[in-house]
Amino acid sequence: MSLAVENGSELERRLVLTIGAQEVETQVDERLGRLSPRTRIKGFRPGKAPLSVIRQHYGSDVRQEVLRDLIEKRYLDSIAEQSLHPASAPAFEMGPSEPGKPLTVTAVFEVFPDMEVRAYEKIPLRRPKVDITESDLALVVEKLRRQRSHWHPVARAARTGDRLHLDYEASLSDGSAFKGGSGQDVYVELGSGREIPGFEAALEGSVQNEEREFDLTFPGDHLQRELAGQRAHFKVRVREVGESHLPEVDEEFCRSFGIQSPDEWFEEVRESMRRELAEAIRMRLKQAIDDHLLKENSVALPRALVEAEIRQLHRSTLQQLGLEAHGEIPDTLRTRYEPAARRRVALSLIYRELVRRLEFTSDPARMESLLAAAVADSDRPDQLAGELRSDPRARQDLERLALEEQLTDWLIEHGELEEVPESFASVLNLDPARPPETNA
Repeated sequence: MSLAVENGSELERRLVLTIGAQEVETQVDERLGRLSPRTRIKGFRPGKAPLSVIRQHYGSDVRQEVLRDLIEKRYLDSIAEQSLHPASAPAFEMGPSEPGKPLTVTAVFEVFPDMEVRAYEKIPLRRPKVDITESDLALVVEKLRRQRSHWHPVARAARTGDRLHLDYEASLSDGSAFKGGSGQDVYVELGSGREIPGFEAALEGSVQNEEREFDLTFPGDHLQRELAGQRAHFKVRVREVGESHLPEVDEEFCRSFGIQSPDEWFEEVRESMRRELAEAIRMRLKQAIDDHLLKENSVALPRALVEAEIRQLHRSTLQQLGLEAHGEIPDTLRTRYEPAARRRVALSLIYRELVRRLEFTSDPARMESLLAAAVADSDRPDQLAGELRSDPRARQDLERLALEEQLTDWLIEHGELEEVPESFASVLNLDPARPPETNA
């Protein structure tokens, strides 16, 4: 066996392997020989068929198996010998296969870029300095009350913030039906922005038992590709208009959070605000670190890693909508995903190199903390945690996240920190200007 390495591009490598014909034949004969004693072939006693007959029946399959194993082993041995670090699985290009002649196989793959991360010490960071006030508490309490709001039917015309109970039918401009084009007992909150553009606005001012018809165009980047840019006609019957009512903070309300009294509930809210504030500040600092590292370091990105991130973003988007990924990603969505995908890959490569340079090792306690957080909302946290611990890929992801957290701590500790006054609402991205809702 011989090999040669060619550079297809900045990160692409073409590893050319030449496997001798005799090596293949020797392994084929060995495997056929091991196969012979336990093979049953019609016309021969078990294990007594001649090798020539065994070869006739199984030779092709065994040869493919031998080639597959040889190629995989040679590939792994060769990348170790050449100190190559693949960032993607290889694609194998097979040369012509002729009896008695060597086989040439080319493994095509991308490698991780050689990197020299710069400007990672003394990163300038602005840490928010926040005092939690009673008005901040009132804002959060209102937000929690809104989460437990309930709907009362009203006889007036619908307005922003109301919830409509409705049925609808829709058809495309040619009169054809489409998936999701009809619904019964559907709830739509006006002003939520969850429906296609124009749908909620078209129902403003509607009243109970009213029927409305209107035409809308699906956006060009709609997740159902067959609907993108299509014009559709909607028929909607409003069953009921509902107005939001906020609950009082009484014992019944507190018990819905698993807390017995309002005093305990308010103290838990304050403690939760402190935790959320600390996490938001940390995320703000990490965002600044990431922006700084990307600005100071130009990174060559393996195409395969960017593509994998684009597909992951697409899957996540569809899962949030209760849809499954099928076929190719529309170009409009690919264009939308690509900047985030490239950012993620670049940062992962920078962090990977810094972890190596600073010689960080995995922290089992931090991994367990991350695991506990990941399974906290599960109905069977202990069972799920056990399954994740036994899954090599899940453990690898936990280790990567733990190392990233450890590195973030180090970068914050070694940064040039400046404390700047800021409000709780600003750091948590709340809306302090929104007037309190009432039970009018």
